[in-house]
Amino acid sequence: MVSVVDSNLLLVLAGGDPRAPAVRALIAGWLASGEVVHAPALLTYEVPNGLTRLVAAGRLAPDRLAGAWQTAMALPIIFHPLDDDGDRIAAVGVRLGRQSTYDAAYLVLAEELGAELWTLDGPLARNATGLGYPVRLVT
Repeated sequence: MVSVVDSNLLLVLAGGDPRAPAVRALIAGWLASGEVVHAPALLTYEVPNGLTRLVAAGRLAPDRLAGAWQTAMALPIIFHPLDDDGDRIAAVGVRLGRQSTYDAAYLVLAEELGAELWTLDGPLARNATGLGYPVRLVT
């Protein structure tokens, strides 16, 4: 099996979010079953951005950034460069009615791999699922 992970799953692990146990259980199941986890290379930029937001919001101490980064990136993930998918990513972003294409990069990769995108983003899951994209909301 193959899955694509949204950066928000990794951020809840790093920031002590109350949803972390559900994400840990999901990841443990993947690892136990030999699931292969993928993400666009964009994730390696989104996680530090999310960590910065956690510090700015007072939910993560600045001296915990290194540990939070290591926690977030502990899952073995195969990263995919955007390569020539820019036009497809932009088209999916437009289809989603978004002003940015970050979420679209994850959806395009999931489509290419015949995988599901796992996310904690309820609006993304509802919107993308309604458009026929393979998305699973972690609750």
